Amino acid sequence: MRISELSRRSEVGISTIKFYLRSGLLHAGERTGPNQTRYDESHVRRLRVIRALIDVGGLSLASVAELTGDPDGRGPRPPRVPGADSWRSCAAGVVGDEESRARWRRRLVTAFEARGRRVDAVHADVDDLVSVLVAMEVAGLPPDDEVLAAYLRAGGIVAEAEAGQIAKAGATAECAERAAVSIALGAAALVAARRLAHDAIRLDRDPS
Repeated sequence: MRISELSRRSEVGISTIKFYLRSGLLHAGERTGPNQTRYDESHVRRLRVIRALIDVGGLSLASVAELTGDPDGRGPRPPRVPGADSWRSCAAGVVGDEESRARWRRRLVTAFEARGRRVDAVHADVDDLVSVLVAMEVAGLPPDDEVLAAYLRAGGIVAEAEAGQIAKAGATAECAERAAVSIALGAAALVAARRLAHDAIRLDRDPS
């Protein structure tokens, strides 16, 4: 397809498409003449991924490039959560003392073991979750064992499903794109689904 058709299909302006091409965020099309280039479905898919990550996920172009890796599919990089390092440094300096953090870390490890799973107690993602749990405790609303287990169970269900979907794509650009969308937009999807579930529970208890 010509770039005008690509723009129409992807709902991305031609000037923006050209900018993505120049920046390397979008892979080049096939040259068919001095001033003619053809594009295919892979360009449509890539533009839709970029648009979702920027418009819905609120990511910067640099974060999108880091998450999705090489648009030509030559060895996509493992995705990272944008802003994770800044969150960790901020949360670690503000929330909780070492004793409370160590206590929540032990509870997390125990909760994982109760589900038959192992977890690295010094992993950065454990630190992230510990910071959230300590913050909830500081606010006077710490989760009990049942709620904590529910958090881990819900996270595990979603992660297993996402990992299965990503694995189907193999080691391709689509694999990196699927991982990027799951990580960047999955959190927002979980928040919305959780609110929806609370509304459903409220309606069940009070149909009027």
